[in-house]
Amino acid sequence: MVHDDTSAIVDQLAGSASFSRCDRSDIQALVAAGKQTPFPAHWAFVQEGTPADACYVLLSGTVKVFYGRQEVAVLGIGDIIGEGALVEGGQRTATVTSVEHGSALRVEYDALRALLADRPHLRETMVAVWRSRRPHPAG
Repeated sequence: MVHDDTSAIVDQLAGSASFSRCDRSDIQALVAAGKQTPFPAHWAFVQEGTPADACYVLLSGTVKVFYGRQEVAVLGIGDIIGEGALVEGGQRTATVTSVEHGSALRVEYDALRALLADRPHLRETMVAVWRSRRPHPAG
């Protein structure tokens, strides 16, 4: 990534609710560990039941989240995708599909795990996002 792009992405994420617990150095480390990736409309970021290999942070565009066939959320700029499998381990727990073209920061899980081991605020952010999205049992 070009330095100017990195600074702009850090600024963008620093202003998002998802990263409100993180300091600028946490966000800079996350951006440095990732790769800016464009995506087309109607692209499946992740599919429920498949192995997890990366998480994403939306830089532009909108996505929909599905548990089974039920739409449960619409996410946008600054939102994290794929954190659940990182926290829980194992398979993806939802399907996430883009509504329009855009771009995301893709962070491979091995790189993210190493980063989270050294950055407690970033780890807390991922866990908090995951907890807020977990399906609640009926009843």
